[in-house]
Amino acid sequence: MVQELEEGLPLEKVKEFSLEELLGMAIKAEIGARKFYESLAERIEIPALKEKITWLAGEEGKHEALLRKMYGSMFPGKEVLYPEEHIGPELQPVARELHSAQDIIELIRWAMRAEEIAAQFYEEIEKIVETEDRKRLMRYLSDMEKGHYYTLRAEYELLLDWEMYSQMMHVGP
Repeated sequence: MVQELEEGLPLEKVKEFSLEELLGMAIKAEIGARKFYESLAERIEIPALKEKITWLAGEEGKHEALLRKMYGSMFPGKEVLYPEEHIGPELQPVARELHSAQDIIELIRWAMRAEEIAAQFYEEIEKIVETEDRKRLMRYLSDMEKGHYYTLRAEYELLLDWEMYSQMMHVGP
């Protein structure tokens, strides 16, 4: 089986990295999440779910842009530093074909876990950044990741009852 989730270091390790390294990790994680959602959307045939997953991909792209802007203001002229190690799970693009609801459920479960840890990661970075606008940005990103978690959880709950999801798809919006 292809692995779509790469486990990283525990969140407690945040203090062992510089802010520059943490921002690099965050940017890399947002890129990975966007690619994961894009590749997942390509493989999903349920229109309503495909739409939500595509929306999540766009959101992760916006997060990457915000983090790159912050990185640029804090480390002008520097290329983004992507440390070898990373904290928490990183999603990898989905490389396999999905053959059942169970495949989708498994991927959504991984994505939920990654979103939960991303929210905690941004909460930890919020404690490290010094200016109020940077703290606000980290709080915003944390809240957005929590929102993604709940969006995924709602779909997950429906997928667990595949029959109900199938009926909803035939009823229309």
